[in-house]
Amino acid sequence: RDAIDFGLAADKPGYNIFVIGPDRSGRMTASLERRRQPARKDKPNDWLYLNNFRHPSRPRPFRVPAGVGRRFRDAMSALVPRLRESVVDLLNSEEYQAPVKARREALQQDVGQQLDAIRKEAEGRGLALVQSQSGTLGFIPKGADPEQQQMPELSDEERDRLLTAQREMLEKLASVNLVRVKRQAEFGRWLKDYEREAADQAMAPQFEEIAAHFNEVAGLGAWLVAMRQDVLDNLALLRPDVEPKTLDVAMRRYAVNVLVDNSEAEGTPVILEGNPTYENLFGLIEYNQIQGTLATDFTMIRGGALHRANGGVLVLRAEAIARDAWVWMALKAALRDGCIELEERHRAAGIPIANAPRPKPIPLKVKVVIVGAPAWYYTFFSVDPEFRSHFKIKADIDTEMPATPEAVGTYRSLIAGVARRNLDIGIAGPAMQRILGMAARWADRRDRITARFELFEDVIHEAAIIARGNGQGGEIDEASVRQAIEGRQARNERIEDLSREAITEGTMMVDVAGAVIGQVNGLTVREMGDHAFGLPARITARTSAGHDGVLNIEREAAMSGPIQQKGALVIQGFLQGHFGRLNPPSFNATITFEQSYGGVEGDSASMAELVAILSDLAGVPIRQDLAITGSVNQRGQAQAVGGVSHKVEGFFHVCRDRGPLNGSQGVIVPASNARHLVLMDEVGEAIEAGRFHVHVMDTIEDALFLLTGMQAGTADPEGHYPEDTIYGLAQRQIGAFDRLLTRRVRVN
Repeated sequence: RDAIDFGLAADKPGYNIFVIGPDRSGRMTASLERRRQPARKDKPNDWLYLNNFRHPSRPRPFRVPAGVGRRFRDAMSALVPRLRESVVDLLNSEEYQAPVKARREALQQDVGQQLDAIRKEAEGRGLALVQSQSGTLGFIPKGADPEQQQMPELSDEERDRLLTAQREMLEKLASVNLVRVKRQAEFGRWLKDYEREAADQAMAPQFEEIAAHFNEVAGLGAWLVAMRQDVLDNLALLRPDVEPKTLDVAMRRYAVNVLVDNSEAEGTPVILEGNPTYENLFGLIEYNQIQGTLATDFTMIRGGALHRANGGVLVLRAEAIARDAWVWMALKAALRDGCIELEERHRAAGIPIANAPRPKPIPLKVKVVIVGAPAWYYTFFSVDPEFRSHFKIKADIDTEMPATPEAVGTYRSLIAGVARRNLDIGIAGPAMQRILGMAARWADRRDRITARFELFEDVIHEAAIIARGNGQGGEIDEASVRQAIEGRQARNERIEDLSREAITEGTMMVDVAGAVIGQVNGLTVREMGDHAFGLPARITARTSAGHDGVLNIEREAAMSGPIQQKGALVIQGFLQGHFGRLNPPSFNATITFEQSYGGVEGDSASMAELVAILSDLAGVPIRQDLAITGSVNQRGQAQAVGGVSHKVEGFFHVCRDRGPLNGSQGVIVPASNARHLVLMDEVGEAIEAGRFHVHVMDTIEDALFLLTGMQAGTADPEGHYPEDTIYGLAQRQIGAFDRLLTRRVRVN
């Protein structure tokens, strides 16, 4: 939490955070905890995209205070229809129409007078002014058929005179037409300016009203001025005779695209993006399909998680962001450049779409928190040379904490808080103690408690359901917690039940009584994801004359991992150190896990393997009512292993299932594992009653005495062991193997 708070407080770029923790360690809960902190007085900003009237393909982003975006959008949606009403009222008003009508009539009267003068002159020269079907004016001799456009029967002199008069009159008509076109163009320019000025005056109250509300917002005042000029330049969009589609164009042209709306936000935004694709992070541009073509504009730009988290915190899961290397590169570029630039990656190789927007980048100020398991941090992110430049804070969650009074007190508060805050229910003292015991079990140590808070949250939720079902709506009691834990066990232990059933029926051979040479009960743990359990496994050893030393059958069959083979080599080193001082030890010893078909890994059975070899060498039987777990080093010292609680419980269940506990059965564990034992009630009660036992060992000699009842023996200065000890008997057998091999060599 301190690391996260420090990273969030650092203003300098690059102080983003990577939260490392195993599954169910509360890493996401800790990262999202800022959501529950008191709200800041200043809310995060809204972000808008507005039309860029000079460059429509490059819409402009605007940062506005929280809530302003929605209000500005609504105001603009109402403004455009009001502007159209003003324009329609203006164009239909008598005050507007009178000057237009007067100028148009004056122009028509002037042109008409000039045409009348030309008509009279033409008539005086024997010509008539006519208009063709296409509207063109021309001259024909009086009395001629206008349809045939032919000269009547005239003398040559008369015809020449009329043709000359026709040509001269056409020239005068062309001059009049030229003047008419010029006067009409002047009228058009005057009308446009007049209409623009009148419309500006008519729309001024609406613009002044909206400007009064938003002028103080940086940039909006200037944009409203630009919009006012654009409306005047495009008055045709608001005329009364426009089609609905044209009006829709106007609505979209002056629309407000609220990319991020923080009107209802409280405090710093903390955004969790569970599926960080490029589009979900950086946004996208939507398209409409119209008559087989794609169309879009700035109103169809959609924001992503980076836009919503701008000014706050963006939380991502490591495994999700690592799925797409391109997204990871784009995120680093955004953090490096301090801006969000939307690119249409899916259209990179496609046909360009006309007028598709390329929105201008939005300034970015965000804290990115990536949450993930250690494997993701060390295998994907930390190997990226740019990673440390952008994520300088590592918040590493410890899965355990010492069970000090302070820690236990904090834990109690957390448990009570979860029950009260999420479930509105209390929790009794004994129930609290039961959960604390489970917290120690999940930590695999009696002197520690787990920091994987999500585990006990599940137990509390299930216990609350049970308590309410039992009519205890106000408080969770110990029985409800116990029932919840047992219920989880029952739901997940099907494979464990099948495995124990195979041992009980004799399908898997495990003895829990008697004594056998070269055979010992080892202990294994099986992890099923949602359930872990222990089971005994028969380990056997056979020795003979030879020079190969310890042979690991699993290794020879390629069914063991490197750690298990290391354990076998450590056993070889121990045997050489104990029995190779007088002569090189001459023997073969094969070791194996009987009926193991799925492979073996780990060295937690190396102590059991060494016991089996020494038993077979010495010819001393091993008790089958005891099982043993532990790693051994070359000096014979017992080393701690994992999962001891599951292993003890696994052998206990097999002994119980095979018959009543007789008081001799038990498990041997390394003394250094004693603090790791946190056993279920049934096992603890049997131990307390003396019906089952847990023994501890420091060395192989302790294990041999517990399993055989004989002393291991101590060598004299010359390296000889007493013959009535296990080491002495083993040494004698190794000597016999050596003599057998020597005699065979001589015979050969």
